[in-house]
Amino acid sequence: MSPSPATRRTQGERTAATRARVLDATFDCLLERGHAATTIAEVQERAGVARGTLLHHFPTRASLMVAVVEDVARRRLGVLRAGNPPSSDEAATPSWVRAVTVVRSDLEHPAFLVVLELWVAARTDTALRDALVPVERTVFEAVHRAVTEVVGTTDARVPTLVQFTIDLLTGAAMTGLLGGDRASHELLVRRWVAALPVLLGDADAASWI
Repeated sequence: MSPSPATRRTQGERTAATRARVLDATFDCLLERGHAATTIAEVQERAGVARGTLLHHFPTRASLMVAVVEDVARRRLGVLRAGNPPSSDEAATPSWVRAVTVVRSDLEHPAFLVVLELWVAARTDTALRDALVPVERTVFEAVHRAVTEVVGTTDARVPTLVQFTIDLLTGAAMTGLLGGDRASHELLVRRWVAALPVLLGDADAASWI
């Protein structure tokens, strides 16, 4: 008996696959070469599609950049969702230490480097900025929510301290791209984590010096 033929993909499935291939190629190009070098021609070559096919889905470079904004956001949100519930050993780790781990899972993923390229480009690109701002707001809210859940307290000061933590780690990650001192960065993070219980009144000030 001859094997049954492979199930043929629908037009919608073929369209989705092509778009995904183009967006993957765009992501890789932004990561490896930066925004300025991510041209239609470069993406076409990386994706292995005809120019007409690419332009059918993304008629302009601007439309491609707008589409990749949502693709990058999905990747970052996927990183947050991928975190498993803490094991018994991890559960014993201080909550703010685990909170830092949550933020770093986002900042150390390649998608964060790609979004940095988009942030800089959006400063002078109105269409890209208009697409980026609401999507990034969704990502920021997801990160803030994930960190707050790890900390697990209803103290009214926590949301502000969560935001300070996210901003500190984000700034440090960006500074580190220019070859910052990793040891100094780690020391800063440890001191901040030690200072948080002090700011919440749960530890003596001398404990974090």
